[in-house]
Amino acid sequence: MAQSTSYNTAGIRETLTDAISILEPEHTPFVSMMKKAKATGTFVEVQCDKLNTPEFGGVNEGEDVTSFTNQVADRARIGNYVQKFRDSWKVSDISELVDTAGVASERANCESKSVRNVKRSIEAAFCSSQDRQAEAGSGTPYKTRGMLKWLGVGGQPSDVPTDYQNVANDTTGTQTEATFNTVLQELYEANGMPGGQLTLIAGPSLKQEISNFSRAVASVQNTYNVTQAADSKKITLSVNFYEGDFGNVAIVPSLFVNRTSGSATVDGDAGLLIDPEYVAMHTLKAESATQLEDQGGGSRGYVDVIAALSCLSPIAHGYFN
Repeated sequence: MAQSTSYNTAGIRETLTDAISILEPEHTPFVSMMKKAKATGTFVEVQCDKLNTPEFGGVNEGEDVTSFTNQVADRARIGNYVQKFRDSWKVSDISELVDTAGVASERANCESKSVRNVKRSIEAAFCSSQDRQAEAGSGTPYKTRGMLKWLGVGGQPSDVPTDYQNVANDTTGTQTEATFNTVLQELYEANGMPGGQLTLIAGPSLKQEISNFSRAVASVQNTYNVTQAADSKKITLSVNFYEGDFGNVAIVPSLFVNRTSGSATVDGDAGLLIDPEYVAMHTLKAESATQLEDQGGGSRGYVDVIAALSCLSPIAHGYFN
């Protein structure tokens, strides 16, 4: 006997939930942690200086002062260009009128996505090895130097004097507690870590390697020591804060370190060891949403920011790559 079933009946409505899921990383720890300042031009400069090497040979009684120290001889200016970050959107006139699941207003939804896209682009650029670039007409826009380039990845920046170039880094690819502490020691010996508190913006593999510190059993591969209370019903295997002989490090995972523009590839072993006191975002134009004239096809607009990454002294930071 023929019967009506769900699979042979025409006209059955599909179920479409009233929600849209976006599963993309939006956490921007590097930009969030740094100082914020105003830019007044397309090129932002900061000044570096250092103290003299200690001298304690003594001075004879009655000896007059006949020579003088030039206290500004080591002062240097280093700078970066601003970069325009922009994401555009357009919604057709009909698209805005129809009832779309999960979206009250397609125009508002698209503008909101543009805001989030711009923030992700700024984070990725600031964490990259991109070098600065002056604008020189069509196809050659201003580019801001990324932090990894400030620290010498791909070659030291030509405008950073040797005395202020980064010296604390490790490029072995896989971190052990010994190699991690070597970088902290290099950083301490270079500047004494005046900020006192460091933050490591870490790729996922680097974050996991640090969580394995002090747990790995050296003589047995893939074996770890775990100390846990007997009545606990969970195992804690993450390290989010490291206290070492040469400083305290907050560890924050990130998917944006050492990215290439337009590429979704994540560098899991890369990391930026940052003293937050010595990085800043200089903004020439704050985040702005602009709606353009509707020329008959529907709403359109863009979100943009113009900003530069200022590294107040490359010697204050380190990296893993």
